[in-house]
Amino acid sequence: MDRTTTAAALRRLGDDALAREPSVGTLLGRLADAVESGRSTEASGYIGAIDPRGLAELLSEGHSTFWGILEVLRNVLVFAPIAVTWFGLSLAAGAYADLLAARPDLVTQPFLLLWQQGFAGRIVFNFGTLAIIDASLIGILIVISLALHTRSELRDVAFRTNVLLRESEIRALLGEASSHGALDISGDDAETVLADMAAEERRIYERAAEREGQLFALEGVVDRLALAAERLERAAEALSERDKTEPAKTARP
Repeated sequence: MDRTTTAAALRRLGDDALAREPSVGTLLGRLADAVESGRSTEASGYIGAIDPRGLAELLSEGHSTFWGILEVLRNVLVFAPIAVTWFGLSLAAGAYADLLAARPDLVTQPFLLLWQQGFAGRIVFNFGTLAIIDASLIGILIVISLALHTRSELRDVAFRTNVLLRESEIRALLGEASSHGALDISGDDAETVLADMAAEERRIYERAAEREGQLFALEGVVDRLALAAERLERAAEALSERDKTEPAKTARP
């Protein structure tokens, strides 16, 4: 693909991501602009900020308003039985105190029995009603959780497969976008770029040859210095031997 085709594919991908995560969609749109205009450094920065796996999961997750509301309802209903129970207990405690103040002889009666009887008509929200409400809430919570879990298990395999396929497509597209950031000599200035490269290669070769010649010359100088040093060493040995023999001749009668 050329730059225009790659940029168009990136924009389509950004439009898909824009509805789910505006920041990711904006990032893909900027990447498309950078690729299309040839701003390779900017495009490389945008590519490095994109997580193909996370983007694939984001795009593969189908959004359902019904299941979203059901999940929120499940999360809220977790606390509903506790709230209803304590609300009922607070009403029962107040009604029980009023009943004992009016009829102290009922202090021997069980609290739950008096609550079930409505504390002599002081409360409608008796113990049996509270138990039914709590049981109903827990039952609804169980049904909703079971439905959500079943849906998750049934679509889990298909979801993972879809994520892997989408991730491979995204990685291929990002690789294509990254390749446009490399050296592009497909334009009108291709011959100029190639000529500059060839000239630079010749300069490097000439400098290397020059350095090689200098090394050979330096090697010759070193050889001559070594030969001169060897001659000096032999001359010094000869002088030393002569100095040793002359005192011996002088000492003879």
